[in-house]
Amino acid sequence: MFKLLTHRQFDFTTRYYDAEREEREARHKALYDKYEKEEKEKTVKSIQDSIDFSAVRNRRTERKPVIIRALLIAGMFALLYFVLK
Repeated sequence: MFKLLTHRQFDFTTRYYDAEREEREARHKALYDKYEKEEKEKTVKSIQDSIDFSAVRNRRTERKPVIIRALLIAGMFALLYFVLK
């Protein structure tokens, strides 16, 4: 146990109170809280917009595969008609 204590470094320097640093940190925290709230509102709005956009895009692209499949089947029947005629 004493061997473990010898490897540990203890800092006995006196700590001083830095008023400017405290004030600076308080300002940073206030600005962070202010802009964090605004950013949360913006991100919520942007997430809602992106969800709405993707839903609209999905509705638009839903029809394309159905139309392509219908054309392929119609083309196959047309080829069969001309081959077996």
